[in-house]
Amino acid sequence: MLGVPQVNTKVETFTWPKLSEAPERSGVYAWYVRLALGEADLSEFEQAVEAKRQAGGNPAPIVQETLEQHFFHPFQETAYSVKLSGALKPRYVGELLHQPATSEGLVERLSNDPTRLRPIAHVLGAAAPFFTAPLYIGMARNLRARLAQHKSGIESFADNPAAAVGNDKISGFAQQIIQRGFNPRRLFVVCIPVGDVDSDEQLDLENILNRINFPIFGRN
Repeated sequence: MLGVPQVNTKVETFTWPKLSEAPERSGVYAWYVRLALGEADLSEFEQAVEAKRQAGGNPAPIVQETLEQHFFHPFQETAYSVKLSGALKPRYVGELLHQPATSEGLVERLSNDPTRLRPIAHVLGAAAPFFTAPLYIGMARNLRARLAQHKSGIESFADNPAAAVGNDKISGFAQQIIQRGFNPRRLFVVCIPVGDVDSDEQLDLENILNRINFPIFGRN
């Protein structure tokens, strides 16, 4: 029987304030975000829906907008560039846009009882990383230094949001975090140091992890 290489697969998690405690070792890492709706957001949502219902209106657009803003829009896929051609056929070039579809049943249930959003928000706030896809997967020779670079870039765009929103030519992870309205302090990183495998194998790890998890940003 062939021997299996022994690799240290200790998993470590670092919240936004603790990124500087990441090991100064090579390894793979994945960024996640904790979705959260605060008490003020939930109360405002419930009051808006009830006010609309009492006025005889349809609160569905309020529900739809809330779901889009807090849960769906930040994770919307960027456009695909497509080219279609065929033998002796015209060629077509353009973009395909991702259009997230919200369940009509979900919108209806929340319109009838807006307090249903509270347990949903509670569970979603605790879902990462076990029930959510990573935002970004990368590999670094020095995890602490690489995560510090990410953090610095995110803070730079956070201090100047117009630079993130106004420059469509930039598509980096840090820009996308601010452009999509993520709260940086809700971000956290899961790391696995892999210092005992060579650099080519680390690249293979990053390559495979990106292709089986499909993170929204930074696919390789």
